[in-house]
Formats: sequence, structure tokens, C-alpha cells
Amino acid sequence: MKRFSRLTVLACAAALALAFTAIAAASYTPSMGIFQATYKPGLAGAVTVVVAQEKVDDPTARIVIYAPPGYKANLAQAPGTTIGAVVADVQVLDLSTNTFTLTGAVKADNPANYPAASNLCTPGVTHEAVWTLNAALAGQPANPIPVYVDHTAPAEAAVGAVKMTVCFRDPTLAPNDPRRSPNGLKFLDAAFTVKGIFTNPTNAGNQLWRSLFTPYTPGTGVPSAAGTREAQGVVPMPYSISLRRTRARSGFFRLAGTLNLAGSEPTGVGLKLFAGVKVRGSVRFKQVAATTTRRGKYVFNRRLPKKVTYLLVERPPTGVACASPLVPCSSSIASNAISRVIRVAPPRKKRR
Repeated sequence: MKRFSRLTVLACAAALALAFTAIAAASYTPSMGIFQATYKPGLAGAVTVVVAQEKVDDPTARIVIYAPPGYKANLAQAPGTTIGAVVADVQVLDLSTNTFTLTGAVKADNPANYPAASNLCTPGVTHEAVWTLNAALAGQPANPIPVYVDHTAPAEAAVGAVKMTVCFRDPTLAPNDPRRSPNGLKFLDAAFTVKGIFTNPTNAGNQLWRSLFTPYTPGTGVPSAAGTREAQGVVPMPYSISLRRTRARSGFFRLAGTLNLAGSEPTGVGLKLFAGVKVRGSVRFKQVAATTTRRGKYVFNRRLPKKVTYLLVERPPTGVACASPLVPCSSSIASNAISRVIRVAPPRKKRR
């Protein structure tokens, strides 16, 4: 099983659950998490960006995401190239208040298709690259949402190396208002992955991704600058969990390893053990145990399974304090880390 497939499924689910529980009581407190295929300094790999808000929040007008200083980005993909995938949850207010899940590809587009003079999202700006999020219900055509991508100008270089901007229409306007989102579609959350774009900084430590969320003043179609909130994603680097099987007493197996968190081996960090069996050729993992580290080390002792079982260890996404926010900060989420997968077979049957 590919490492990034595991990361995307587990990290996004855990991050969105964390975000939702954290923001349920407020009117506009968005969240962001960043999850990477590799956390080794200087290496390139897929990056997943998760952004979320609550159903009761005011609708989002604009999200600006900054990759930290030190990241490098290749923005030269040819138009039409598929560079990743997106999954999003939305409400379609013309239909119901239920949540609908959309999926699709992330593709590179031609920036010339988005002239600066007529771009309502980033008026007057010519962009280096444009990605489209082509999320749709199964069997339905997508309504592509553009993401405008640029290396930052010197004035923003201290905030980030790369800037991504996406805008949404206001779903709370009257149905006959041309500024209204199609069918009253309201963004709730999205996880989009891009591959072949980002290369990690070469220095160790915590890398701070920033995002600025601006809501609409409901029913006006006008973004509320005063309501802008920052959400942060903290990416430790290097960051890894080793996993190996060690000797155990009869009828049991033991898993052990070490957590490397930004170059340290800390005590008291929570880890979760996931297990799954193959069903129709795929493995669905579920949590079966938890523990904490001691000087970076951890151990799980378990009974041998009745079926061939696949196991991995995760340090889940974790809420942390916001660091030097640019505007009021609603959340900060440290990325997860996932070990390799271990296969454990049932005990051999004794011969009679």
C-alpha cells in the first residue's frame, strides 16, 4: 500500500474531525491542516491542503493560503495536466440543508483564460499559474473553481514563498442575483492534493503555513474584511514514526518504534495504532489502541490476530497555539505522521 494513499485518507478524515469539533460553537472560525507525503528537509512530494468551516458559519468569500518561506514550487505544468485530486463537502441550499460530497481532479489551466482586468477574485493581477478544482457529484459535470497561484512578491516574502487564492460566490443572495453561487452552493470543507509542485525547505524545525479566510456579510455579496480570520498549519520537519515487530511472549506480538518530531524525540506525545484486514482487495483501517511516547519511544503489545492483519501507527493532527498571527487566529493544527505498514499473520496451527 502506498504511503501517501494512507496519509491522505487518515490525515484528511482526522483533520476535518478535529476542525469541526474545535469550531462548532463559533460564527466564523475556519481551520486548515497540511499533510505531506514526506517530511524530510529538501525532498519533494505530494502535499494535501485541508480547509474547513462549520455549517453555521457565514459563507466564505475568499481563502488565501501561504506556503512557508523556504518551500520551492514548480508552477510550470502545461494546461490540462492533472496534478492531483480534490474531495469537498458542500451544501446546495436550493435543494436542502444536507451535506453533499464532491470529488474530482485538480488540473493546471492557462492563466491567460483569467484576464486581470475582468477577474473579480484578484482584480488587476496576472498570475503565474491557475489550478482548477473539478469537484462534482458522481455522474455530474464539474463547475471548476480556479485557484490562483504565484510566488510571493518581496512585500509578502516573510509570510510565505507561494500564495494560493480561491474565491467563492455568496449562496445567501436572492435566487435571481447574478452574483449568487450556482444553486446556492455553500463551501464547507475541502481537501486537495497536488503532486510535483512543492519541495520542502532544507532547514529543520516547524514550518508555518498560513491561511486568511474572509467571510461574506450574509445577504450582501460583499466580503467582510473585518471578519477575516487566520488559520495555521504547522508542519514539523523532519517528522517520522519508525515501526518494527519485536519478540513477544507466546500468543502475542509486539510493535515498537520511535517518533522523530522536528529532530527531537519527545515524551508524552499521543500515538494511535490502526489495524485492518483485506476485504475485496483493499484494507480499511480502524483505531485499536493508543499510547504515549517516552523519550520518543513507544510499544504496543497485542494478541495475535485470527486473520492476516495490517497495522500502522499515527501521530494524529493536533491542535496547537497560534504563532504570531497576522489577524485574529481561529485555529492552528500540527500535521500528522504515519508509520509504514506491518503485516501480522495468525499463529500457526499445531499439527496433530
